[in-house]
Amino acid sequence: MTLDQLQVLQTIVKSGSFRAASQELHRAQSAVSYAIRSLESELGFKLFDRDQYRPQLTLQGRAFLKRADDLIFQFTELEETAEFLKRGHEPVIRLAVSALWPLPSLISALKEFSSRFPQTEVKIIHDMLSNDEQLLEDRADLSLGTLYNESSLLIAEELFPVTMISVCARNHPLTKIKGKVSEQELGKHRQVIISTTVKTSNRSAGIVNPDNIISVQDYLTKKAFLREGLGWGRMPQHMIKEEIKDKSLVTLTHNPHVIRTHIARHSQRELGPCGKFLWDYFSNRQKGKLK
Repeated sequence: MTLDQLQVLQTIVKSGSFRAASQELHRAQSAVSYAIRSLESELGFKLFDRDQYRPQLTLQGRAFLKRADDLIFQFTELEETAEFLKRGHEPVIRLAVSALWPLPSLISALKEFSSRFPQTEVKIIHDMLSNDEQLLEDRADLSLGTLYNESSLLIAEELFPVTMISVCARNHPLTKIKGKVSEQELGKHRQVIISTTVKTSNRSAGIVNPDNIISVQDYLTKKAFLREGLGWGRMPQHMIKEEIKDKSLVTLTHNPHVIRTHIARHSQRELGPCGKFLWDYFSNRQKGKLK
């Protein structure tokens, strides 16, 4: 059995006759007939009922063609993948994305990326505090977010600022304090913080009192904890617009903290076409903008 025989079978069914298939395949009709007879001989059953004016698939022929169509489709995909890899495109691209990165921005980029590079698998690594470590330890090809150790081994480009504001539930004791809330006063109350998901890292950021904290690993959990009054914490302003509007979270009179976001890569590892596309996408469209 050969792929060519399966393609001949598929063409006969689609075109409606042996003659039409021979014209579409630019072969003699006798060659088309021979391909099917050889296939039938190998299979041990008839693919077509030839008693009618136009060849009709037998029951066995219909079942066989269904699987043959699947195989031809997979082979076509395999050919496209081989061509894709021959042009130097990466089979996998690994993105270390900070938990504070605005999701609409990431979705927009990946939609365009997927339409251009459908054969490339995208692996998203979510973390808050380890983007530079992900790059230095070769766990990621690109990082989107904050850099806590701007090593000389990294090439980075600043994109946009994220404003972090201190908030708590509207019934939290801190809301009763008039005026600016001091660090000392904040330290008396439990703080909800984001901790790194990387086991080898002990990083944490923005802790006022390390003896009075709740550690979580994503902002959705942190926001839910804050809304339920389990503590106070700093949240990216763009993630809590609705909560501030409906007053389920209240802004504390405290100096906001601005985080600078970057796109970064390792200086000693060249990006392929897929990585370069993402670098250019964020560098050109996201610089100075928070979406």
